[in-house]
Amino acid sequence: MPTEPSPRIVDVDAGNDVPGKKATSLGVDGENFTPGGKAHFTFTGSGKTLAQGTADVDQSGFVTWSAVVKPPLGCGSSVSVAGKDLTSGRETDDSSADVFCP
Repeated sequence: MPTEPSPRIVDVDAGNDVPGKKATSLGVDGENFTPGGKAHFTFTGSGKTLAQGTADVDQSGFVTWSAVVKPPLGCGSSVSVAGKDLTSGRETDDSSADVFCP
């Protein structure tokens, strides 16, 4: 019996690039989650939780989620995100990105 591929994070974005906003936008894309299920993501940086939330997984197993953090994070600072497939209980490996500033 073939095993299902593990859920994984395929893209992490963190940026202070929204004009006129004094905030950092955070985003994550994942794949191989349970189709039609739910996923939970937690962003961390500097040893603390920055944002967390739950998103719906589409019928192909793809999920995207975003948040806004105020005040903005420092340019070049590192943020990490971990995900969990709430339907299967399987977790992703942590992924990270540095905050982009234009």
